[in-house]
Amino acid sequence: MSHILIVPGLHNSGPQHWQSLWHQQYPHWLRVTGQTWERADLATWSQRVADLLVASDEPLHLVAHSFGSLASIAAAARHPEKVATLFLVAPADPAHFAIADRDLPLPPPVPGMLIASQNDPWMSEERARYWSERWQLELYDAGAAGHINAESGHGPWPAGQQLLATLLQQHHFGTAPSAPHQRRA
Repeated sequence: MSHILIVPGLHNSGPQHWQSLWHQQYPHWLRVTGQTWERADLATWSQRVADLLVASDEPLHLVAHSFGSLASIAAAARHPEKVATLFLVAPADPAHFAIADRDLPLPPPVPGMLIASQNDPWMSEERARYWSERWQLELYDAGAAGHINAESGHGPWPAGQQLLATLLQQHHFGTAPSAPHQRRA
């Protein structure tokens, strides 16, 4: 199976964020590091993702949150051959960062999913539908789930792991690890 690359959002997604908890559970997954996490800068962030894509021997599954989703889209557009799937959770609306829609490149035509919340303060439902169509990614409505992070009560988010596993299985990339509640010690 191709590798998974976790692309955090602002503040490196924090220690109780589902991305951090998944990375603790699966330490062999790759994770973007070494950036200024308090300042969202599309050029810098997407370059770091692009560097990891180029360094990989095989295409990566990008598992991104919030502004990390925008960085993933921009990097994927530059290196389409290095992207296996896009799993974008609660992407931030580019308009929140003074990024014009036309300035955000289109990603490669790879399998993917955009998981959106009906009450996400960083992207409205309408804008989530718009980006899902523009990026040609399946839209998954997570209901009234806030920003799908630790603050909205998502913790290890086993439902998210199941969505990722389904995406990978549907596109014949093997299986993602079992959700935490399915593992027995």
